[in-house]
Amino acid sequence: MLYCLNLPPHLRLRTENMFITGITPPPQAPDTTTISHLLDPVITSILKYEAGLAISTFWHPDGVPIVVKAVPLIADLEGNNKCSGFLSHSAEQYCSFCLAPQSEIENLDIFSWPLRNGAVVRNDAALWLQDTTKVARATRESKTGVRWTSLHRLPYWDPVNHTILGPLHNWDEGVLKHHLRSLYGIGRDEKNEQKLKEADIDEHWTEGDVSDSASELEDLLREAAEHSPEAAWAMEQAAPPGSPSPSPFYDSSSPSTPTQALFPLDPDAQDHYDPDFIPPISSDQPPFDFSEAQLQAIRTCIQDITLPTWVPRPPTNLGEPSHGKLKAHEYLTLFICIFPLIIPELWHGLNVSDFDKEQLKCFHHLVSATNIISSFTTSHAKADQFTQHYIMYRALIQQLYPQFSSKPNHHYAMHNGDLMKRWGPLASLSEFFGERVNGMLQNVNTNQKLSKSSIIDIEKCNNYI
Repeated sequence: MLYCLNLPPHLRLRTENMFITGITPPPQAPDTTTISHLLDPVITSILKYEAGLAISTFWHPDGVPIVVKAVPLIADLEGNNKCSGFLSHSAEQYCSFCLAPQSEIENLDIFSWPLRNGAVVRNDAALWLQDTTKVARATRESKTGVRWTSLHRLPYWDPVNHTILGPLHNWDEGVLKHHLRSLYGIGRDEKNEQKLKEADIDEHWTEGDVSDSASELEDLLREAAEHSPEAAWAMEQAAPPGSPSPSPFYDSSSPSTPTQALFPLDPDAQDHYDPDFIPPISSDQPPFDFSEAQLQAIRTCIQDITLPTWVPRPPTNLGEPSHGKLKAHEYLTLFICIFPLIIPELWHGLNVSDFDKEQLKCFHHLVSATNIISSFTTSHAKADQFTQHYIMYRALIQQLYPQFSSKPNHHYAMHNGDLMKRWGPLASLSEFFGERVNGMLQNVNTNQKLSKSSIIDIEKCNNYI
């Protein structure tokens, strides 16, 4: 889409002032190889105007010299990585701003991360392009986290400093959505809830299970005793004289007991980094949930709060599946306008627990960071304040919600302070404006034949908006 920057800021991003120049071919989003082929003609057109070109105007018929450059890359994470040449969040070198590996995703010391350098990234991308086999390219990109993209044809384009995290996807539908659904449990995925319940049922032992397990342990120890004197000693300790079966209540707190040496615990049982690990509800620190009374107070606040006419009201049955998925602006409204009015009433007072006080402190830092990153004004001081609030927020969620490991999105957001210093307020560079047109395009009736009628549909959409 093209935006006319000669218009004042409050007019240039209106749909009637945009022009759609093209759409990537359907039915799926282009992969990392296809995206470069699609970008090539666009980059070629931009390079024509890099040295300058005279354009005739009404006041200057002889021509006005102009120069065209493409600088900031603004997209969601998937599109950003494909266009900029960085790897996905599952890679070891997953970040496009620093070299922090996956193993340090919980590290909150931003000064300990080696920052990427644009010149080094371009050099790594050029070496990747020179490799002639898929194996060689895969080996190189796994080490550097970089592959070639058509944007590297622009000699002035910096793949590190000219890449911007889309605040809509990174913050609103990333950090805020994760906090609401995963940590607060409001609208938590039903499949995950069912898995948690099943895990709780599986880990609950009945008296019959204890008896059967004790019998099996007795048989195993007796069999092992025939070959090991240490096992015989363990059997004697586990089964006191006169006991028909080993006691299931022996002390296993010491890792040096013979029974633990013979039958070690499953090393993956408490591995929170295991992708298959599901924290059971019956654990010492179960997933947090609002009480029914607290949830009803939140819903009442949503219903009774006075909002500007241009702010859509979030669903008053928040947390129920019937309202469907929340939109990005609804997450923003909840954490900026609604939650600050009701959450302190739930967790502030003389009789609240220390856990509630820490919850309120965590919420305070999240809302403070949200207000800064969503503002249309900023400064270096505000950018530093955002970083401080966000680091405190992440430190507290690591303490309050140890079952939930950090997502790559949480790490990416650590760089938003530097982005604000470099580009100014990120709200003015948000994807909201492009996503609005995406929604309009999705409502265009194509009769399942978009590939044959895309040009016509683009013209219809341009005429419509």
